[in-house]
Amino acid sequence: MPRIETLDLFPVKTERCTIRFFDPTKDVEQLQKAADNPLVARYLTNNLPAPYTMEDARIWAELQSYEAVKERFVNGKNRHLPGLCVEIDGEVCGSIGYGFNADLGHRTITVGYWFAESVWGKGIATECVRWLVDFITKEEPTAIRLEAAVFAPNHGSRRVLEKCGFTCESRSRAAITRGDRLVYDELMMAYIFEDRLKKDVEYTAA
Repeated sequence: MPRIETLDLFPVKTERCTIRFFDPTKDVEQLQKAADNPLVARYLTNNLPAPYTMEDARIWAELQSYEAVKERFVNGKNRHLPGLCVEIDGEVCGSIGYGFNADLGHRTITVGYWFAESVWGKGIATECVRWLVDFITKEEPTAIRLEAAVFAPNHGSRRVLEKCGFTCESRSRAAITRGDRLVYDELMMAYIFEDRLKKDVEYTAA
């Protein structure tokens, strides 16, 4: 899982984005504006409330600030990076992150992300997910599997993951329910570190 030294690698730059910790002193208004969109929320978990209020944004920005994340690392409470800020030209336009699964999945990492509607269709999500895969490859040598659960109608997110090397392993029918009536199938997308399966573990597929 992430080492405390990992925190000091940020901010990092991709071709068009800056990926960093949230800053509750300056990001709250921009975060609320980017996230408060039913088109953004419709294929995300309830971790992103809809509508998304200024209070929601304040709480999230504080939880995902450098100081708060470092405190959790130091206290051993939660060594995950679930909510890094994605910024383009000084504007908050989304969030991306990851965390190790528990118990028998402790070498599996779940990745997640969302992006403001203003950057859809511009390759930003692909750029950031590709960065995340590279980052995990370098910084998480114990990981053997990455996975992301996708709402079946979210074709854009599936395409992003496929461009970054993920494959669709399964489709779980009626696995997601939003509210009382909106029911969706769930796709499990996965990226396997094949070289680590061959070198680091005793892998049995059958």
